[in-house]
Amino acid sequence: MKKIFLDTNILLDVILKRQFYLQNSILVWSDCERKIIDGYVSAISLNNIHYILRKYVSSPRTLEYLKCILNIFKIVPLDSTILYQAIDSPERDFEDTIQILSALQIKADCILTRDIEHFKTQRIPIVVPANYIKWRCG
Repeated sequence: MKKIFLDTNILLDVILKRQFYLQNSILVWSDCERKIIDGYVSAISLNNIHYILRKYVSSPRTLEYLKCILNIFKIVPLDSTILYQAIDSPERDFEDTIQILSALQIKADCILTRDIEHFKTQRIPIVVPANYIKWRCG
C-alpha cells in the first residue's frame, strides 16, 4: 500500500470546504479513510490546524476535527532528531523542512501539497492534489 504524507493545507481544504481545492482534497482524504492508501500527517500539523480553525469555528468543533484527523491519519511524531535536522538544513522554511523530514522518516512515497514551491527537494516526489489520481494509479 502506498504511503502518502499530507501537508496541512490538504486537510484544511476539506475542513474549511475551500471550494477551488475541495474536490481533489476530498478524494485524497476519502482514500485515506477507506484505507486505499496510508495517509500520514506530521504532529505539527495538528497544532497548526488548531490555531487556524479556532478563528473559524468553536473550540469544541475544532477539537472534533482534530479527533477526526487522529482517527483517519497516522501521525508522524515530531522529535528532537527531526528538529535538529531542520535547524541544520540549508532550507529557509523551517516548518516545510519539518514536513519534508517527517515524510522521509516514514519513507513516504510522496508529499501531497498545494504549495509545491515551498517543497524544493529532490529527496521525495511532491504531488499536487490535481495530479493525485494519476500518481495513485501509476
